[in-house]
Amino acid sequence: MKKNLKTLLIVCFIGLSSSPLLKANDTLKISLKQAIEIGLNKSPTIKIADKQLQRVDYSNKEKLAALYPNISASGSYQRALKKQRLFFSFPGMAANPDGIEVGQDNTIVGGISASLPIISPTLWATLKMNEVDLQLATETARSSEITLINQITKAYYTILMMQDSYAVFESNYKNSEASTRIIADKYRLGSVSEFEWLRADVQLRNALSNTISAESAVDMSKLQLKTLMGIELSTEIKLEGNLSEYEKALYGDLMTIDTTNLKQNTDLKQYDLRLEQMKKTIDVHKSTWLPSLAASVNYQYTGMGNDSTSFSKYPWFPTSNAAISLSIPIFQGGAKYYKSKQLKLQMDEMNLQKISLKKNLELQANIYVDNMKKSIDKIQLNKKGLMQAEKAVTISRKMYEEGVGTFLDLSNSELNQLQAGLSYNQSIYDFISAKADLEKLLGKSMNN
Repeated sequence: MKKNLKTLLIVCFIGLSSSPLLKANDTLKISLKQAIEIGLNKSPTIKIADKQLQRVDYSNKEKLAALYPNISASGSYQRALKKQRLFFSFPGMAANPDGIEVGQDNTIVGGISASLPIISPTLWATLKMNEVDLQLATETARSSEITLINQITKAYYTILMMQDSYAVFESNYKNSEASTRIIADKYRLGSVSEFEWLRADVQLRNALSNTISAESAVDMSKLQLKTLMGIELSTEIKLEGNLSEYEKALYGDLMTIDTTNLKQNTDLKQYDLRLEQMKKTIDVHKSTWLPSLAASVNYQYTGMGNDSTSFSKYPWFPTSNAAISLSIPIFQGGAKYYKSKQLKLQMDEMNLQKISLKKNLELQANIYVDNMKKSIDKIQLNKKGLMQAEKAVTISRKMYEEGVGTFLDLSNSELNQLQAGLSYNQSIYDFISAKADLEKLLGKSMNN
């Protein structure tokens, strides 16, 4: 019983002294499907994933801009503080030791230039990575969606378990209350000792304390679900259904799951895309061995003069040039060769890591299925045990009323009923929780 109670109270805040009672009329009645849909529309996690997808799209468009001409304008002004001098010394000519000043005081230059890659293997190889980058970003967004669906699903199931367990604790409290009332009557008549009445009273108070703690667990688990859904914490919600409804579909759910199909597993798909990225990276590195060709055009207008107040009177003249540049890599000290070796080893490491990842995923899938099978067996055992425990409580109470049973028998029967109820709820929760984790592993989302 302590183990079940610990599981029940794990979502409660430590030190919580009081909590509101369960609401009779919650304002928002939701099913599991509706909870997931609200979460996918309002959760910050999904919005962040969408922003990242947009960022990758803009990044790819930024790379595409390198295919277009790069055009820029420039302008400069130069003031000669000390002009340059020319000195002449030819045979038969008089020497000019002071030289002759040349140039103008002011020089103004304005121009425009353009460059365009003609043959650029590295640029072309880089652009081929755009599609893979976008696919990886899309798969990452899908991974966020799958994770959120799993979190909302398990939070929804947790609330159902808390509510059903609250009902178990409430039933236990009512049983203890009825038993205590019988003992109190017997104590007033003098047929039982004060010690026995005190034990019954303490047991009743403990049952009430457990019921209040169960109420707190329900409220805290609802807060967790509302946080995952991205709605206001003040919004009151009411969930449809209970755990026992999932018992009807246990065998069908187990039979329809194919654990051998991991094609939709998001971790594997992301790994495949990263491997593709690595292949593209190797292609980019290989392209650096190839020559590149680029064209450029430059046009300038220059004006010179000595009067800084009459720029319009300066003599202005244009200059322009066009160029084609060819770059051929020949030798870089073996750096590119050893870089290609590193990339190849990294590729081999990633392939081995993918094999290891796939084996671990297959192991996890088998563990989840095994847990589901064992949970079905536990459900049947606990359901039968709960029915017998309820019958035992009725019999022991009647025997105690007739004076042929002891308080210890009655107390043990009530305790067994409490433990059987909690174990029954826990076994159903274990099944649907393992099923939710398995669906996440298999990559199940809203679209498949």
